[in-house]
Amino acid sequence: MCLALYIGSENDLPEIELRKIPKEIFKLSEWPAVAQRFRVSALDAKQHVVRCHFSVPFVYFAGSYEGCSCGFNYGRGEFTEYANDKDHLLAAQESVAELVRYIRDHQVKELYACSFNDESLPNETIRIVSIEDLASQTFVFKQRELIKLTMPPNYALEPTSPDGLAA
Repeated sequence: MCLALYIGSENDLPEIELRKIPKEIFKLSEWPAVAQRFRVSALDAKQHVVRCHFSVPFVYFAGSYEGCSCGFNYGRGEFTEYANDKDHLLAAQESVAELVRYIRDHQVKELYACSFNDESLPNETIRIVSIEDLASQTFVFKQRELIKLTMPPNYALEPTSPDGLAA
């Protein structure tokens, strides 16, 4: 069963639509090199039940290059099935980088991971992690786990210029 990753914030989040591509592309050698790395979408009717796990009002689905959220785990921790496939590994790494960037840029506070259709089941664990932990090669999203993010001290500061000084 595929992993579903949900992200929550105190603020309304911008969606990143899934590009329409022909289903045949999944059988071609160009995929996953051409796959969209990251998307964010509003919850569908069956997913709304996942809100029970969140303490923040705005909740969305986050998908990787796989379309589902499985790609966020590929090549990391115990999910090494694509470790020798450079295209899948690169796509997975880029999906994680996009997820982490989105979380940082949009002040995401909580994440919930589960299998699709398990959204209503009680969570099994709660983990407090930093944004840097999410980017780690050893980090793995676990089933039915609520993740509360800690923010670095400069998280809410003004944007900086390329030289690192306040803009």
